[in-house]
Amino acid sequence: MSKPIRPYLEYQADRVEAVLNAHRAGGRITGGTVGPRIIRFFLNPEPQTRFASIRRLADDLALALRVPDLTIDRDTHGVVLSFANPNPGPVDLLPLLEQSQPIPPATALLGLTDEGQPLLVRLSSPEVAHLLVAGTTGSGKSVLLRTMATSLVLTQSPRTLRMLCLDPKGRTFQPLADAPHLTRPIISRPAEAREALDSLLRTMELRDRRGELPTDDVTGRSGAGVPRILVFIDELADLIMAEGDAITDAITRLVQRGRQAGIHLIAATQHPSAAILSSLMRANFPLRLVGRVASASDARVATGRGGTDAHRLQGRGDFLAITGEHPIRFQVANIREGAIHEQIRALIQPRALPAPSGPKS
Repeated sequence: MSKPIRPYLEYQADRVEAVLNAHRAGGRITGGTVGPRIIRFFLNPEPQTRFASIRRLADDLALALRVPDLTIDRDTHGVVLSFANPNPGPVDLLPLLEQSQPIPPATALLGLTDEGQPLLVRLSSPEVAHLLVAGTTGSGKSVLLRTMATSLVLTQSPRTLRMLCLDPKGRTFQPLADAPHLTRPIISRPAEAREALDSLLRTMELRDRRGELPTDDVTGRSGAGVPRILVFIDELADLIMAEGDAITDAITRLVQRGRQAGIHLIAATQHPSAAILSSLMRANFPLRLVGRVASASDARVATGRGGTDAHRLQGRGDFLAITGEHPIRFQVANIREGAIHEQIRALIQPRALPAPSGPKS
C-alpha cells in the first residue's frame, strides 16, 4: 500500500468495525487489497456474528464509508467488503506485459485483478476454447478486444499464431492493421466477414482430415504443426443481424469444432440474448468476460448465472471474468493507439546487422 492511501484505509477500517459493533455484529478488519478500481477489506467476524447479519448492513456500511455502493461476499479470505477506490489508476499494458513474462503460447493478457495480479487467459485450454465479451456502450469491451489482440501480437510469433479480425465499426482493430499475424486485412463489411468465416470452415475441415495439430500441441512429436487461428469479432450482434442464418451457422460450427483444429473465437456483443445468440452457440463459450450492463436481468443473461452484480460495475474497463465458482474482477489494461503502431513497427522492421569486423588498415 502506498503511503498516501494508508491513513484513508485505516480510517475506513475503523468505520467498518464501529458500524458492526453498533449493530452487535462484531468483527475485525484483518487485511485487504488495493486494486486499480476496487478496494477490498477482509473481515473476520466474531463467532456469534452471522454472515446474513453483515449483509443486511451493506447500506449502513456504505453510508459510513461515504461510498456510493458496497458489496459483501465470502471467499477464502472470509468475509470480503468491496468498494470503489477514491483514486482509481489506469493499467498500462506494456509494463504489465513486461511484469508477466514469460507469456505461455496462445495466451492473452487481460488486465489487473483487484488483488493486484496480472490476469491472463490461455485460449488453448479446454476450459476456455472460445471467449464471449459482453457489456453495454462505455463498458470497455472494444478496448478489451484490442488489448487481447495487442498482447498476442507482441508476445506470439506469426509462425505459431495468426489472427482474423472482423470489425464492423472499423475502429477497434485499426491500430493492428500492419501486424504480421493477420491472415487478411481487417474486415469491416458483413458480406466479406461471411466469406472469411466460410473460408475458415474449409480450413477447419482440411485440418481435421489431415489430422493437423497446432504448433504448440506437437512439441516433442514429429511434424511442424500449424499455427493457431484466433478470430476476433467486435459487435457480433451486428454481423448476425446483417447476414442472418448464414453467419450464425458458420459461427456455431466454428465454436463447436474449432478448438480441435486450433481455431478459437473471441467475440463481443452488447446483448448475448437468445434473440441474438442461439443456446447452442452460447453454450460453447465457456469463458465470459462481462463489463457493465444495464440491469440485473441483463447481468444474468450476460454472465449465464445470477448474483454477479455485473450491472453495478463502474464501466470503462471494470470487468468480471466468469469462470469457476467465483467470478474474478479485473481492470482492463490499456495502450495508446500510437504506442501500438510504434510496437508493431519495431516488430516488423528488420534489425540492423552489426558491421563486420576486420583488420584495421
